[in-house]
Amino acid sequence: MRISTGQIWGNALSNLMQAQIRKDEANNQLSTQKVATDFAGYGRGAEIIAAYQSSLERITGYSQVAQSVSDRLDSQNVALERASDGIATGKDGLMDAIASKSLDGLTTVLQSSYMAFADGLNYKHQGTYLFGGGNEDEAPLAATSLSDLAATASADTFKNGSVKKASKIDATTTLQTGMLASEIGAEGVTLFREMKAFIDANAPMQGTMTDAQQATLQGFATRMNAAYTKMVDHTALNGTFQNRVENTLKSLEGQESSLSNLISNKTDINMAEAYTKLEQADLTVQAASQVVANLKSVSLLDLLR
Repeated sequence: MRISTGQIWGNALSNLMQAQIRKDEANNQLSTQKVATDFAGYGRGAEIIAAYQSSLERITGYSQVAQSVSDRLDSQNVALERASDGIATGKDGLMDAIASKSLDGLTTVLQSSYMAFADGLNYKHQGTYLFGGGNEDEAPLAATSLSDLAATASADTFKNGSVKKASKIDATTTLQTGMLASEIGAEGVTLFREMKAFIDANAPMQGTMTDAQQATLQGFATRMNAAYTKMVDHTALNGTFQNRVENTLKSLEGQESSLSNLISNKTDINMAEAYTKLEQADLTVQAASQVVANLKSVSLLDLLR
């Protein structure tokens, strides 16, 4: 068997290069804490990892949508409560006036209650009218004061569109959470319009009320109570949506965690094993380097002696 100096050098250099490659791989694993930096490095497990990652991306997308819906519903709850409070304040003001048989201060109370009611219907979330029905150019309730309401024709009172917000919050659930100002506020607007007409007809709204005025105001109070109940129902429905979305978010978070763990089990390295592997690779490089260094100082004849 013939052995040349070139063959010995070639084998030594090849061993050194392979040892260096193994050391680089160990360093990369420690720095990235991953088995490999691309799918090719996972061999047959790459398809499974890709499937897990695809599922995780899809679930994460649903989770982001559900969180956005949750945030919107939180704002919608604030808006509905504000509109409800406006009606409640007006109702309480009517009842107080009836109980005292005095018209003093009632106009101010009703003006304030309408403004709160209108503020709720025109509430914005992230710069968009919550109850606008897709119309982003103008407030859904055109009249923001009793004077504006009296000057606005009934047909022009609401400017909202007809699109109710709907979102797909998971693979099987599309939830319609949007509400329209014209649907939730129509009864309240009608009542406030009639009360404004009463105020104008009975100006200056001072002193003791007559029996006829008391009867009219009692009718308004009864209808305001009914309108308040309906507004509370809308708020309760919104709360049902909030609970549904919250439960969906918890489920999605669980799925995300499970998939992340599955991916981690396939791709993450064992740090203790990785450090041991690096130490072994480093020793191998040192040994291979020493062989090459030794070859520089000896001849083939020396090796064969």
